[in-house]
Amino acid sequence: MSVNFIAYDPLLGAVSLMNVDTVGPGPENLTGGTGAGRMSFSFERIRGYDVNLGGGEFIYAQASGTISAGEVCQFTQTLTSGQLYNQAEAWAGTANSGDVLGVALVALTANQWGWFQIAGNAIVNVSASPTVGAPAYWEASGVISSTAVASKQILGAHFATASGVTLGSGNAAYTLSSTQAILTMNKPTAQGAIT
Repeated sequence: MSVNFIAYDPLLGAVSLMNVDTVGPGPENLTGGTGAGRMSFSFERIRGYDVNLGGGEFIYAQASGTISAGEVCQFTQTLTSGQLYNQAEAWAGTANSGDVLGVALVALTANQWGWFQIAGNAIVNVSASPTVGAPAYWEASGVISSTAVASKQILGAHFATASGVTLGSGNAAYTLSSTQAILTMNKPTAQGAIT
């Protein structure tokens, strides 16, 4: 058993937010004849839940390069053929950027589309062992820690657990790796300029 965020669409029922979409905006994987066929659009927001992590909010975006599950990502905008696309890439940690941030639910490669968590309890990639309740800071590309780094704090987020915790119980239990922890967040952004 592992994390499986599900959204309930009033027309289609349960929709897995863990799916990778290679087609992009519009009906997911409909041209290939697989997938839910749910209409998804660039930066669309949806609510969903995981049985162990609870509810959350997610946005739909395209990966501009390779992204690992649990990476903290920043979103940039690209205008292509008159359409504005929101692309995700590993958070670069630029000081005082004010970047909009989210956490990748699944691994993606360039030009694939997927869901990024922006609220709730998210499994994130970490360095060292974060302290429960501590603020989160950029540590390396897409990786965060509770060690303070000037001008690189994630606003609207703090660590809910240390790394390597066990979620679920009995046969459904699974343990995060020593490089994963849970971050509680509400529409996080990178720290902006102080003055």
